[in-house]
Amino acid sequence: MDTFLIFCAHSINMLKKLIILIFALFLLMNAVSSIDSSNWTKASVGYEEFKIPPQYENPYKSDFHMYQFGEDIDEFTIRYVNPNIMELYGYFLEHNSYIKKVEVSGHDAIHFMTYDRHDETNNSKLWFSAGEEFYYITWRGNNITPEIEEIVKSASKSNYTHDEFYKVLNDEFQNYKIVDAIESQRYDYPSNNKGHSSFVSFGSNGINFGVIT
Repeated sequence: MDTFLIFCAHSINMLKKLIILIFALFLLMNAVSSIDSSNWTKASVGYEEFKIPPQYENPYKSDFHMYQFGEDIDEFTIRYVNPNIMELYGYFLEHNSYIKKVEVSGHDAIHFMTYDRHDETNNSKLWFSAGEEFYYITWRGNNITPEIEEIVKSASKSNYTHDEFYKVLNDEFQNYKIVDAIESQRYDYPSNNKGHSSFVSFGSNGINFGVIT
């Protein structure tokens, strides 16, 4: 009986030590992954002011719609996409081999990744929303790095719920497929009505079709 009690006490002590070790490793991992961004520069894109990691300062191009670090847009870019969500999101869905729903710094997001055979690199894109607006970030690599997380964290919280965020993007993709089908028909079956051309427009009432004479 005494031997059994000693064994139990020893097991409990070992378990406590193991829990303490796991907790210490957890704290250490968080400390290593944390980034001090207090001295990072900032750039305005769309209606947000994003923190910019030191390695991406001094951009090739910076305006209301885009912060582009180098001549190659895939190297590092932050883009405001609301004026072109349908075209850009549809294109991304069709031209990226890896697509995954993720959560980054409290933001619902979609991580795209594709391999560039010309440059022999993996290129990532992360779509997310801040306030009512949509943005994406591009960078080299296939992982969402702590720097990318910090950039997303510097943006405003999204005004969309989880379901609303993905519904907006899904609706835009459905519109993209409709327009793509219409454009394909236009090229495959040219109209015999001379002096007439069709059009597609988007507004508060949805998608509108018509003919211009």
